[in-house]
Amino acid sequence: MKHVEQTRSGSWQYRRRVPKDVSGVITKREFKRKLGDSQREALAAYPQYHAQVEREIEAAKKRIAGAVAASGPGASEREAYAEALRRRADLVAKGATADALEIAADSLADSFPQEGYEPIGAPPVDRHTVNLLRLGPERYRPPEPTLGDALRLYLKEHLKADSPETDSRVTGLATRVVEAAIAAIGRDPLLTAITREEARAVRDHMLDRVKATGRGAGGKVSAATVSRELAILSAVVNFAKVEFGMPDTMPNPFSRLPVARVAKGQGQKASEKRDPLPPAVLTKTRARVLANAAPELALIWRMVEGTGCRLAEVTGLRVEDVVTDGDFPHIRIEPNALRTLKTTSSRRRVPLVGDALKAAQEALKLARAGVMLFPTYGRKRGSDAASAALMKHLRQVSADEKHVIHSLRHNMKDRLILAEVSSLDQNLILGHALGGVGDRVYGGDVAKLRQTTKALRKALGLPGGETDIEREAAALRAVV
Repeated sequence: MKHVEQTRSGSWQYRRRVPKDVSGVITKREFKRKLGDSQREALAAYPQYHAQVEREIEAAKKRIAGAVAASGPGASEREAYAEALRRRADLVAKGATADALEIAADSLADSFPQEGYEPIGAPPVDRHTVNLLRLGPERYRPPEPTLGDALRLYLKEHLKADSPETDSRVTGLATRVVEAAIAAIGRDPLLTAITREEARAVRDHMLDRVKATGRGAGGKVSAATVSRELAILSAVVNFAKVEFGMPDTMPNPFSRLPVARVAKGQGQKASEKRDPLPPAVLTKTRARVLANAAPELALIWRMVEGTGCRLAEVTGLRVEDVVTDGDFPHIRIEPNALRTLKTTSSRRRVPLVGDALKAAQEALKLARAGVMLFPTYGRKRGSDAASAALMKHLRQVSADEKHVIHSLRHNMKDRLILAEVSSLDQNLILGHALGGVGDRVYGGDVAKLRQTTKALRKALGLPGGETDIEREAAALRAVV
């Protein structure tokens, strides 16, 4: 146990000097606490207190980083105000009286040329600090938020940008979209000052952009792309309105902004943007993947095809999520540290039958160092890598843009429909919303697995997929 020592009296204590880089925030010299009279007691108490100390040090580092950022040239007025407010709070916490605050304000203001009581040329943090020390937060209110302030709040509070589980692509897209809007407007505008005309200028700037990479590079971006980006801008502004306490009557200039150019595929349902793979394409692509792809990739294809799961749901499986013994082999689709789930209803148990079961059994025999079922792809953005690799094989068979790896889910959906599987069982297998039916229709997990296993076997034409009534009807037809 780090930072633990035994005292002369025989007890055990945690003792750790405060790091120099945070000593300006954590003013005590060291962290010190008795953990127990015995080693057993110390072992039990150590994890909680050590974690508490680590959190306190990390919070201090973030505060220092925030103070540096708020003092930098790129800081917004609102960030500078927040840092000034923290400075004042520190003085108050140390017992500073109103007179002491006034003296501190005068001392800081004297460091700069003054015009009346206002320091001239002072950095924003110092200027706000002087005013807050003299007037207090009740009389000296924070500056109005800008679009840049709205972005920073959206990233921190809504997208949880500081969390290791947050997809960097999502935060990166939001950042790029808002920064592009600020560039198009020519300034970081106050939220209350953005006009509809400026919003249209942002839209036109987006429509005039040229694709830099990917298919169709060199052409204009699609209206569908611009519509999505405007939706992000609208969401950022709406979130800021609530969190900054702005009036409901304040219009959102990016809301329902029409996009003139008609986008390819715009107005289609999500199900119409991807087609199931035709039998010939499916057969050829499967044969190509199994013959040429790396073993992990081939197993992933087989499990996606045989379960109808999303690609990320399969690449993100842990070994403990796979159950291949018992009456109802299955995989548990649950969020974990490497991947979230698209919806709440995506959390489910999917039966393993036929070739998918064999693939899962083979996957469990792979050599691995960690806990992921597919070590190569069980990582951040591993599903993207798997998709790109599988798409290379698919594109050798079909150039149709509606034929993608996600099409395998549509193939499974078609199989379930043709097998006359109930909508409830389809949704339980594919992880779609249950449509108000409820999650306890069949009772517990075993009952659901019994029913969905039967349904999946029926859809794939495997033994055990018929119901008792269907078997009796078949026997009767045979007699007749």
